[in-house]
Amino acid sequence: MDRYTLTEEGRARSRRRLISETAETASMEGNEILDFLYEHGNATLEELMEHTGMSRFHLMDKILLYMNHGIIEKLHQ
Repeated sequence: MDRYTLTEEGRARSRRRLISETAETASMEGNEILDFLYEHGNATLEELMEHTGMSRFHLMDKILLYMNHGIIEKLHQ
């Protein structure tokens, strides 16, 4: 089962966002993925689906977007 985690860049961006977060940015879709990974270190797709309420397709779309930007990486077991 694949697990996903934040890269060092992703952790740094999450810290910066948490420090400067406003009501407007708090409602941005996808932050719950980053917040969960920041708090828990890593997670499976199923854990992220349960936490975010997103469909598998929508969640994978977001994860791939974050992976392409170097914010999330897939852990190899």
